[in-house]
Amino acid sequence: MFNLPKVEIIKLVDVKDVDWCEEAVLFRVKRGKGTLTHRISEEDEEYMYNSQLLLNDRPIIQAKYPICPTCVGMLATGYGIENIHCRELTRVRECINSEYKGIMNAAEHIKPLLGLLRDGYYFLADAKLYPSDGQGEFFYSVPNELSYNEASCSEYYDSNLHCSTDGFPAYIYPTQSSALIQEQRVEEYIEMMKNCTNPPRGLAYYEEGFVCALLDGHHKACASSALGKMLNCLTIIGADKFVFEDGAKYAEEHTRIKSVGFAGIMIDAEPGTKMNDYRPIKGTREKEIHMPVYKLTGRKFPEKYYNSYPTIQALAGISNAEVDIKGDVVEYAKQLILSRDEEEIFKLDYLLQFLSGYRKEEAYTIAKLIFDNFDEHYLREARKSAVKVMLKHHNEETEQYMIDYLVDHTSEDECWDLVNSYWE
Repeated sequence: MFNLPKVEIIKLVDVKDVDWCEEAVLFRVKRGKGTLTHRISEEDEEYMYNSQLLLNDRPIIQAKYPICPTCVGMLATGYGIENIHCRELTRVRECINSEYKGIMNAAEHIKPLLGLLRDGYYFLADAKLYPSDGQGEFFYSVPNELSYNEASCSEYYDSNLHCSTDGFPAYIYPTQSSALIQEQRVEEYIEMMKNCTNPPRGLAYYEEGFVCALLDGHHKACASSALGKMLNCLTIIGADKFVFEDGAKYAEEHTRIKSVGFAGIMIDAEPGTKMNDYRPIKGTREKEIHMPVYKLTGRKFPEKYYNSYPTIQALAGISNAEVDIKGDVVEYAKQLILSRDEEEIFKLDYLLQFLSGYRKEEAYTIAKLIFDNFDEHYLREARKSAVKVMLKHHNEETEQYMIDYLVDHTSEDECWDLVNSYWE
């Protein structure tokens, strides 16, 4: 029994200012089995390396990442978690498939799974994830082969604002074959999510950038997508940033640290701890890693699942521009328009990009507000986005807005062709 993994729940973490996280707990693994871990290769001539997230020595998600943090990586599906015998995952499913009772309760119940990690400190976060690939598509729409995915970058660079957003848990990547999704089970979760105050969570592992590998909850993710909602997932997050103690001399993993970051959430380090107490950021390193092609995706799903969610471009834009999306976004947009402040008004464009496919009615209302003030020069940054939102709503009201625009403008206006496309 002295060789069994020990998972110590240390404390709740203050996440009140973290948009993507409801609550989180810090825990430590000792004598971990190390069977839920990464395997990475050496860098190639293009300064990229292969990576596999392993469960019991089988890859459940594969990737090819660049050394450059703002460059786009490639993702591929894995072996299929349903084909991997993992009794610890089987044991914790009963907990995560019942009503959610808080992060501390969840952490205690999924300790068997957490014991599969390598030794170190981790977060377990109740993270709000989009059932999307980060590029506007349903999460099961990803190819099986290595393919570029913009959400896989460690930092997303915004060329308009000339700044970048550090990665955090945002999107879901499948680890289970799409052929196993049963419509009846999805419908059960849809009803549960409609009627339950604290519905069951998914279970995820924060992979890289803005992407999480979904360990359990693929039916829940499908139900969330059918409802146009986010899916709360118990998400395992490893340490990925360190701040050294004042005056500490760098000695690789033996450097003493004063604070440590988990996907952008910084906390004070335990007194006297070093980098190797919190590592590994990644797992074992090998010279070469073979990357086989597995077939997990490719199934055609009913149209109800293909709801649009914010892309990584829109999500990062909201963060970089410091756009307020927590409260009444329509009232927020009104205040921006009334301010006539060109240094603030550009936020409308980012707001519409974020809302356009995910919260359509709010986006439509804001687009109409912009149309009502269309000729105001200070709104020029948001006009095209407003037209694009209106194009998705074919009704008498929208058509009248489009006709009024054509009456009041000429073909020289930058939105002329876009408005005319309404009738195509």
